[in-house]
Order: sequence, then C-alpha cells, then structure tokens
Amino acid sequence: MRIVIVGGGSAGWLTAASILHQVPNSEVVLIDKDVPIPLGVGEATIIGFEQFLSNDCGFESNEFLKELDVGLKGGILFPDWGYEGSKVWHPFTFKTFPFFDVQVPMIDAWSHCKDRDFQKLMVLYTASMSNKIDKTGLGDSYALHVDCLKVIKYIRNKIEDNIKFIKSEVKTIKRDASGNINTLILENGEKVSGDLFVDCTGFSSVLKDNKDRVDLSDRLYVNTALAGHIPYTNRKEQFRPYVNCPAVDSGWIWEIPLQSRIGSGIVFNRDITSPEDAKQEFYDHWGQEVDLKLIDWTPYYDNNMWDKNVVSIGLSAGFIEPLESTGLALIIEGIGALTRLIGSEYYNQYDVDYFNAHMKFGFEQCIDFVNMHYSKSIKDTPFWRYVRDNYKMSRTQEFYLENMLSKDPTICGGKRFIFGGINWVHWLIQMGFEISPKDYVKPDKLDAILESLEDEPMGKDVVDHLEFCDRFL
Repeated sequence: MRIVIVGGGSAGWLTAASILHQVPNSEVVLIDKDVPIPLGVGEATIIGFEQFLSNDCGFESNEFLKELDVGLKGGILFPDWGYEGSKVWHPFTFKTFPFFDVQVPMIDAWSHCKDRDFQKLMVLYTASMSNKIDKTGLGDSYALHVDCLKVIKYIRNKIEDNIKFIKSEVKTIKRDASGNINTLILENGEKVSGDLFVDCTGFSSVLKDNKDRVDLSDRLYVNTALAGHIPYTNRKEQFRPYVNCPAVDSGWIWEIPLQSRIGSGIVFNRDITSPEDAKQEFYDHWGQEVDLKLIDWTPYYDNNMWDKNVVSIGLSAGFIEPLESTGLALIIEGIGALTRLIGSEYYNQYDVDYFNAHMKFGFEQCIDFVNMHYSKSIKDTPFWRYVRDNYKMSRTQEFYLENMLSKDPTICGGKRFIFGGINWVHWLIQMGFEISPKDYVKPDKLDAILESLEDEPMGKDVVDHLEFCDRFL
C-alpha cells in the first residue's frame, strides 16, 4: 500500500513514523514545503505520548527524552476556575488502596470524611506543588512537556531516509469518477499517486472540501490564542512538574515549563476581547513583554474524518481548544485507529465507518469534558459572564452529577475514551459539587487510612524535579 501524507507538522510526522513502524510493508510519502513552525500550543502531552513514541513509532526513550527539551508533567493545576482562590488539581494517577478485599478509590473514602483536604490525599499533588517528582511513578504517572519543533526535527531525522519526503505544496488534486484521489500535482511539477491519502494540513484541510464540518461554537467558549516563549527568571522555582492554567479575566493562561524556557499563551474569545487587550493581560501576568503569535480557529470537527481514500488527522480533523491537550490526544488516537485498520494493507467501508464513529465518539467525549471546566466560575468579567449566560450542561455532566448523589454512586463508570468517570468526578467535587458516600466503605476504618495518606503525601521515592531532569534528561 502506498500512503501519501500531506502536511509536515506534528500530526504528519507522527503519522509517518507510526505507519512506518506498524505497517512495515507500506510505502510512505510525505509532502510538505519544509519543517514548519508549530502552532505552539501542543507542548504539554498526555500520559500515553512517551509510550506512543516508543511502542507505536519504535523510538528509543533513552534517546528521545534527551532530545526534546523534556520536563515531566504529573498533572494540571487550574487556579481560580471555580470560586476566587480555588485550585482544581487534575492528576494522571488516582489513588486506590486495599480495604478488606476491595480496592477502594480514595475518592470513595473521602466521601465519608469530607473534613479532610481532598487535594492533599491525591497522589502527586503535594510533591508537585513542591516541585518534586516520585520516581516510582515514572512511566505511568507522568506525561511530558516537549518542544514541538524538536519533536518534528527528531522524527524527521530518524525516518527521513526510510520514506519519500518531497519539499513542495499541492497545486492540483485529481480524482476518479467515485471521488477518490488518484494523483496530486505539486508546485514543483511532480505527480504523486497513492492508495491512501492522509490530510495533515491543519485548518486549511487541503485534501477535503470541509463540507462535513460540525461547528462547535455553541458548546465551546474560546476561539483565539496568543502564544510565546517566556525566559526563566528563577528556573529552580518555575521548572514545575505540572502545567499551570490560571483562569484570568479574558479566559485562561497556560504555563508549560521546558528545560530551557516556558511555553505560555493566553486563550480568549475574539468576539469579546480584542487581541490587544488579551496581549496586555498576558504581559501583566508575566511582568514582561515577549513576541507572541496569534492563532485563530473556529472549534469544529469533521463528521467524516475518513472520506473515500482520504483520512484527516490533526487539525484537519477538528480542533476543540488547547485545554487538557485534547488536540494531541486525538491525533494519537486517530493514528492508532488508522494503523490498526490498515495493518493488513487492506481496508473496506466497514473500517471507514468504524474509524469515523470511533473518532466522533472521542471528539464528543473531549468536548463534554472541556466544556465542563467552565461550569462554575464566578468571575465578573465580560468573558465569564458570557460563559455563564451560554453554559449548557452536557448529558455526560448530568449523568455524573446525578450518579454522584445516588445511594451507591459508581463514580468510575462511563465508557472511557481519553477522560473517564474518575477524571470527571475528581474535577466536579473540587469545584464544589456533592458526592454521596459509598455503601461498602466502613467509616470507622477510614480515618487511619486517610491519615496515613496525609502523613506520606509525596510517595516513596521523591526527588527534586529540576535536579532529576538536569541529571538524567
């Protein structure tokens, strides 16, 4: 099978690397004008990114961890997303402990002892707030912060000799009578044929006509970002093993510490806040001015991400917003689904339909989870008033809120794609929503268990994040 990938950003090179490794008999062609400058909003990864590079792409972790300007990410802190002064902690690891013959989630135990500080019972929270990491959790409790441009350059250097890389742009698309692409005519005059085409051209979606795009503006509240690089003023203090995402007057700010600098940006709604005002709020937040790149989008997804012999991966498939790294998560999920379906070097309409249903389900789950983050703010600014006036609770949120108050809540229930029930409930209870006690937990035994968690909040093998990365990465 000859697979032609158009677009050389993160989505394009990750797709090429995975297909090369997972579908070894395929011929891979990648077309792009050159190594692009990334959007700058994908520097915080998800928990499976390191495993994806290792298992799905065949790269050596000891090698790429030293090449990508890596910091560790134990979770995300969301200051001021509920009431003023609140902090929501979204970790990658959720504590369970033996209670008789049952593994009891810490959240169930806490439901009987609500006078205790919920966050201090969560694995990695106290350690992360002290800029420390638990070495026993490496591999399954930490994601990565990475330099996007270095990711692209690393993958290109590793696989360029094993694919056909063409530096050019698509000029004309030739299709057969059924609508399948058979030939791309490039700006350099080359003609490229293929069996399957992967569109990684971003918002422009060069290989498709975008007729199937689903506009998500009525469910999501931001559509613009300003992104830039912040130099360290105190690397020891600022090189945190988590992403900091404070809510601000016009939206929210991300802070992603890499080894050499901080990737940061402000996310807002351009119909409410001007880029100039957002830029000033960003400068005020950091106390300095830096070069910023403006990124505009309309939140959407493609209802048919695989149409005929064209598969959309990355921004061409859809984009929600930068929150919770859903863009990268959906890229990896899309690549994984694609390689599984074409692994036999053959696919049919059933595979196409499955891919579209699977990815639409994933987008919908991510949209609901991201949307929920905005459900409780009391900030009295034009943006947050707009959010409150237009917020509509999703069926997913209604399910969890109803379930949390039931006689015997199944808090970890619900079909998991990227975010499952436990992610939802951790968020909701930190924003002030109630949860009923689990019937199977005996309150008289809980205090000692919870005390032990508070006495050893940082885990068994805790080291300084900066010192660890400087020494090993």
